[in-house]
Amino acid sequence: LFSMSPIPDRDDPTERQIAALVEFMDRVPMFQAVASDNPDERRLWRACELCTFLEYRLAGAPAPRALSDADIHDWARRGLAAGETLGDPDRLSDFRPYWLAIAGRRLGQVAVTVRGGAWGRDCLWIASLYLFPEERGAGYGTLAMGILEGMARHLGLAGVRLETDWLWQGAVRFYLRRGFWVQNWKRGLSLVRWFADPPYRIRHASRRMEFAIGVGVAGAPAISAQRRGETLIWEECVAGGRDDDPGPLAAAAPTFALWLAVRGWPLIRGPQEWEDRHRWSDTGMPEGLACKIAIFEGYARHCGFRVDTPRIPGLVYPAWGAF
Repeated sequence: LFSMSPIPDRDDPTERQIAALVEFMDRVPMFQAVASDNPDERRLWRACELCTFLEYRLAGAPAPRALSDADIHDWARRGLAAGETLGDPDRLSDFRPYWLAIAGRRLGQVAVTVRGGAWGRDCLWIASLYLFPEERGAGYGTLAMGILEGMARHLGLAGVRLETDWLWQGAVRFYLRRGFWVQNWKRGLSLVRWFADPPYRIRHASRRMEFAIGVGVAGAPAISAQRRGETLIWEECVAGGRDDDPGPLAAAAPTFALWLAVRGWPLIRGPQEWEDRHRWSDTGMPEGLACKIAIFEGYARHCGFRVDTPRIPGLVYPAWGAF
């Protein structure tokens, strides 16, 4: 189906930005375009895509370099859920696939494109970021993200956006440490980093956490949280920024909620807020995230996948049939 897509109209502003991105990427030694017509490169790309899932789902996940086409088929049968398919470098829609490399040594892969974000702002979209296990811990992921963010700024894009999964805790924590905000949790975790927004900081002391916006260490937090047993005590210290405000305060609550979740904090403020959880099924207050976490994990267990995530105090985890 992808081969039947119309030839892109280069008069379209987004298509011009994609062309500029590709031209820029081709000048950066760390990024090497994938030769999708090469069977070995295509196989390795698909193996990396598969291992992204397997590492968080199945014990004894293999290394991608060793997988044959038959191995990929067999592991995909066990490690992918119904409706999931592996990305193919020849069928990525508008995403462009690249190998990450230093001094000729392949480190992993990434795919990029330019798409419109919220409120009509074009973003650099990142997908399929994967490092070979033997290349981790040396800062290559941080280096690659820094270069990509610099490219996006150079091209005049508004920010960087990506999709990840609550169960992929390593990835979630990596992006949070880089200052990404939560755009929504509708089907997974949609994260964004708008360049025009001020940075945020998480302050953590004993039984209290604070979400502060801006630079420096002084100043009142935007939101503070305390834990009382299995209950979350939540106080918004700065007014505004809820439904129709595209500024940083609009994303402060869901972003802080995700920070609380990855640290195993309660997400439920009380019975009434829990009753209202479906109001925040796409984004918003922490009960919406708690509800989605139960759904994400319930489905993973239904599929027979491993679930290695922080336990949220006070949250009931029903079996998939209850949903």
